Amino acid sequence: MGEARNRGTPEERRRLAIKRNKAELLEHMSDKDERTNVALRAGLAPFLARISAEEWRTRRERILEWLKGIMEGSELEKAKPVRVRDDEIGWYLFLCEQALEDPMCIDISQAQRALPFFVGIGERWKHSTKVKGLERKIDEVLHNYKSAPDGLIFEILVALSYAANGWDVELLEQSPPAKSPDMVVRKDGRELYIECKRQDRRTAYSETERNHFLRMWEAAKHVLIKNSQWAWFKGTFHAEASALPTEFLKEIFQSALPLGSGERLIHDSADATIFARLIDRYAVIRHMAQYHVKANSPALSALLGGDWAPPNSPTTIIHLVKTSHVIDCEVRVLGTYIDEIAWASGFTREFDSDVSIDKKARDVTKHLADAVKQVPSDKPSIIHLAAETMEGKDVELRRTEKVMATIPSFITDKPVIAVRFHRFQGNQTTDKLFEFDETVNKFQIDGARLDDIPFNVVVPDHVAMQRGSHWELYQ
Repeated sequence: MGEARNRGTPEERRRLAIKRNKAELLEHMSDKDERTNVALRAGLAPFLARISAEEWRTRRERILEWLKGIMEGSELEKAKPVRVRDDEIGWYLFLCEQALEDPMCIDISQAQRALPFFVGIGERWKHSTKVKGLERKIDEVLHNYKSAPDGLIFEILVALSYAANGWDVELLEQSPPAKSPDMVVRKDGRELYIECKRQDRRTAYSETERNHFLRMWEAAKHVLIKNSQWAWFKGTFHAEASALPTEFLKEIFQSALPLGSGERLIHDSADATIFARLIDRYAVIRHMAQYHVKANSPALSALLGGDWAPPNSPTTIIHLVKTSHVIDCEVRVLGTYIDEIAWASGFTREFDSDVSIDKKARDVTKHLADAVKQVPSDKPSIIHLAAETMEGKDVELRRTEKVMATIPSFITDKPVIAVRFHRFQGNQTTDKLFEFDETVNKFQIDGARLDDIPFNVVVPDHVAMQRGSHWELYQ
């Protein structure tokens, strides 16, 4: 009796047993990438080290409270996102912790975007002693910029990448309204000033476009439910979403349903081209007889949409399901799995109007101009720009056109010797913790000695790079 009490209370022993069982289950469910886990721990540790245990406990509780409320409301457009914007850096750290300690209780899509940046930091952290001012920068991320941390995380990645290439790095203190670069790097008697700029993950236009689609989908849902067929749709909208009436999809579904066998073109006009087909419900049922599928996951979209729902495609699903929940998940929504699907329907969407593509393909002219203002007039400098490629191939091709037209001809009276444009993609996967791409465009003046300037700053240096852009290599 005394020995049992020494091992903890019954509740503590129960939780330890659950933790062991989860760990054993995960060993059977997926391949373990120990190097990635080590790097993720190394990237997470310096951030948690700058927060007291009490502060982190408080911030973590606030994140959990937010997540507990996201299921309220039924309209997709008004639903709370599984993302904590008020403390986004806290949300990132929470995702890293969950991936390491309780990966069955995590939002997969959010984790697959955030984790690669901390793995990138962890892979290079052994060089952190060569970066002066790093702790101050981490403090700024955690407190001053907690709702908008991405720009400073990019600065930290760039600084560590220079350090990994043998440079001594000094992160400079900012004193607004005075303009100054982010860092100065020194090596073998050389000195360069570095400025970093990163675009927001998505444009406001993209969010508005998504919400217009969700309003159309919401208006059409009862038609799908009444029809009761397992149907999947893929549609390319040629008009701007804001120009389409809310009843647009509803009227199309009313005239096209019920569906027969095979793939069918159900609408083709100047506004949109929409195809439909029946989901192979028996294949879904067979799959569900053997496996649980995480709710709101890429695996669910792939199961129902098949090749009409490729990775990274924007999909919307409606279904009637029986769910179960992982024991001891602090928030049910993070550990919700689907056991049975009684009915489902979904839509993969794309917008290809020239206006839509152009507005989402923001070029970097303003960021470049702002960066040039930050660097000195009498010292050589390098500018690192970053953007996420979340809008698809057509948008990135258009953005590349803008970049190629802008950066090479960018004339400045300051000695900017090079520009590196990093484009990031956290991919949706069904069988990995995450998959990440980084494409880098290089622009530099003739004769500049830049062999030891970092190329990739997120993807670890041991990963082989390929020629070409990831949005063209992996369509």
